[in-house]
Amino acid sequence: MIATQIPKPTKTFFAALSQELDRPAVHFPALWDEGVRQFQNESCLSENEREILLQFGQTLGQHDFEQQQKHIHLAITHLERELEEARDHQYKYAKLAKSLGVLSGLFIVLLLI
Repeated sequence: MIATQIPKPTKTFFAALSQELDRPAVHFPALWDEGVRQFQNESCLSENEREILLQFGQTLGQHDFEQQQKHIHLAITHLERELEEARDHQYKYAKLAKSLGVLSGLFIVLLLI
């Protein structure tokens, strides 16, 4: 159901996971790990994000409802922290690229004069 509601590449992750769950004698944490590793190849998932998802997959279905909610919130918190770090890097490197572009333009103009 989730795969029908979200865009690619996350859609393919959940669709593949759903297909694998239909097989008999399935060990979910192993399927989750394999799915995350394949998802990393299709997306720009960082190593830290991959680790967060792998740890989250190990906890799925292992605890009662309240504990499961805590694990979900913990994973969300870690992923939000990663998102903030990515935004900080984007801001820093965008500023650097803009400055390099301006300086390169000035250098070319000076060379041509």
